[in-house]
Amino acid sequence: PPFADPMSWAFPVFRFRGITVRVHLFFLAFILAMLARAASGGSDASFGLLPTAIGLTALFLVVLLHEFGHCFACRAVGGRADEILLWPLGGLASCAPPDRPNAHLWTAVGGPLVNVGLIAVLTPLIGICSGQWLDLAIPNPFDLGGMMQREDIGGGSVVGEAIWTSIAGHEGSEAAAWIDLSVVLLNYISWPLLLFNLIPMFPLDGGRIVQAILWKRHGYARSMRLACRSGLVGAVLVGIFALASDSTTMLAIALFGGVVCFTTAKQVEIERDYLGFEPDPAELAAVEEELEATPRAKRDRNPGPPRGAGTNEADAEIDAILDKIAKQGIGSLTPAEREALQRATDRRRGSNPGGASGEPNDRS
Repeated sequence: PPFADPMSWAFPVFRFRGITVRVHLFFLAFILAMLARAASGGSDASFGLLPTAIGLTALFLVVLLHEFGHCFACRAVGGRADEILLWPLGGLASCAPPDRPNAHLWTAVGGPLVNVGLIAVLTPLIGICSGQWLDLAIPNPFDLGGMMQREDIGGGSVVGEAIWTSIAGHEGSEAAAWIDLSVVLLNYISWPLLLFNLIPMFPLDGGRIVQAILWKRHGYARSMRLACRSGLVGAVLVGIFALASDSTTMLAIALFGGVVCFTTAKQVEIERDYLGFEPDPAELAAVEEELEATPRAKRDRNPGPPRGAGTNEADAEIDAILDKIAKQGIGSLTPAEREALQRATDRRRGSNPGGASGEPNDRS
């Protein structure tokens, strides 16, 4: 991987259903540091080597399943998803859903739905078996240490004994204790990850869900601006909560989310200035599909005038512009190319006004 791109400092672990799972070197360093800290036994925050290893495994599984939820949801709506990156801040799924509001909405919702499914199974299981709902089945996401210090955790009395007996047919205190700890940690991790991802600010799932819901009513560009503004408000509220509770982690989340929301809003404005009109991926994709399919079909039926004259010349120019955007980005367009793309967009608006305004066509 190139040294100049830190996001590429990762190695593949396995491949499932065409999706490559890669682990970042920093994530591996984080795991090794946590295990070394637990093995040293010198910190009050250390829970022991084996409980720490079980907790890290549970974290890995929950984050991985969450990202697979995004990938499979993206594929279900006709998009492409082929890679997952696990790094210290969580997971990143490389998803390219179709440029439609509903497709982006389902792709964003797919991850949290996995957490909801885990909670729907694990929380009632722990609550019914132990009879303790608050602070155990429904944990306090900010007090892992307090929960791990409970005497009933890891003794097998919560769910471990019942699960082990149903599997093996006899009691096994040691095996039941580790099952107990594993189930409790899986449930505990699923709760804060769900709540964390639903914070309505970019780049979290909550911000993407808000933007996708607003997209159909307000159009792509305005929905991005509104989602970024709500994200900045959310970042401020999270920051106030972090300062009040003296949580360094929550403060880092607030700062990170606020910076991403601010830069995303600026990017939308820059794209508008370069294009000369409000950017809308759905509209640009529809123009590209129309210009790729219709002119070629007409040329097959009737060659018409030589290439480089009349309509075919304009179509060839737009094809070249769209190819340039795909390879070099919107910022590479010259003023003349932006004007040509604007004319093509105006022609499409005139022929199909229902699909080129604030509510893009949804062909799902």
